[in-house]
Amino acid sequence: MGESPGNETLESLAKLFDRALRALGDAGEEDAACRLAAEGWWLLREPSPRSARRLNATLHRLTVHAPKASAPPPQPSLSKEGA
Repeated sequence: MGESPGNETLESLAKLFDRALRALGDAGEEDAACRLAAEGWWLLREPSPRSARRLNATLHRLTVHAPKASAPPPQPSLSKEGA
């Protein structure tokens, strides 16, 4: 099934938006990138389902690859046991 010229434009814009979202996530702004990806999906889900699927995949990538909050490093023991 061929895409109309309008859908081809949406697909091109979605690819550009996808790259920007990934760069935003890679820059440490995963939450903002996820919110934008979700909003983009909502806007594209009916006029361009393929583009919406692309943003859905990006949203999942951002959540799976987001850095986890790390625990603080363990503090050295001050006791002299075993020394």
